[in-house]
Amino acid sequence: MKKRWIKSRLLEDYQMLTRYAEGKKIKKILDLTETSITLLMEDNTIIQFLWLEDEIIFDIKPPSI
Repeated sequence: MKKRWIKSRLLEDYQMLTRYAEGKKIKKILDLTETSITLLMEDNTIIQFLWLEDEIIFDIKPPSI
């Protein structure tokens, strides 16, 4: 199995994204534009990706308790 290397400055973001998204199904696409997508996951977590010229930013909103 080939190991994938992640730059240390992105490691925390990668770990957070995998914690909330890995192994979960997308329940619904809430919004989709040329520069963004907002996903509702099966556990009601909302993940939004924004593309801003040379970077991708993501925001995670866990389900309400």
